[in-house]
Amino acid sequence: MKVLFIFEDQNFSSFFVYDLIGGSNGLLRISPEITFQKWTLGELYRQVPIETFLSYFSAAFSIEVKKYFVLKKEDFLQGVKTVGLEADGKMPIVSNKAFFALKTNQQFKKGEQRLTLAEIDAYISYQIDQDGRIDVFERQEDIIRLMKRKTVRPRLSVITNNYGTVKEYTDSNLNLKDLLKLGSGYLAKGNARMNKVDVPTAGSFTLSGDFPYQLETIDWKKNTLKLRSKLV
Repeated sequence: MKVLFIFEDQNFSSFFVYDLIGGSNGLLRISPEITFQKWTLGELYRQVPIETFLSYFSAAFSIEVKKYFVLKKEDFLQGVKTVGLEADGKMPIVSNKAFFALKTNQQFKKGEQRLTLAEIDAYISYQIDQDGRIDVFERQEDIIRLMKRKTVRPRLSVITNNYGTVKEYTDSNLNLKDLLKLGSGYLAKGNARMNKVDVPTAGSFTLSGDFPYQLETIDWKKNTLKLRSKLV
């Protein structure tokens, strides 16, 4: 089963394709800056209904994705504010690298630190980092994983009991059976290693100008997931 998880943030939404095949976990992490002729992927997502977007997405990358799960960043941050912050109004996190966040013009250090809600927003906002890497996907996953630990234990009964709440705060065509299937994979395995592939992969793209960067060109021959040549 392939599920497109969209972490929605206007033109800079992040796109994750979760694939559970034969009990193994696969994850594609796709940049919103990939260009489809005149639109970026993030722009196209905002222009058309989700069902149409799924069709375009599947055709463009030659993979069949019919299931989707959309979480708006603003709703996620509201959840962080409600249950994720500790008594001092901050969340403890561990950053794998030092980087400069464009949203707040703030330098984050590597290692353990405590972040306010505004800092978490900056920490997970899409950007290409100053070192030319798209490591924001890892940061987004880390914060989502921290929230999962605070709110959901890896038991299928939790998914069943909270199915209505999940449907209320997300946009999805996943039914209970789909959620249980996901639960028997990723949630049941907790933080089991996943085969993660970034699109575009490191070393396959060029950047425009100086920091802050934008994607300029992509060598699709160097990518596992390829954009159909007529759309490049």
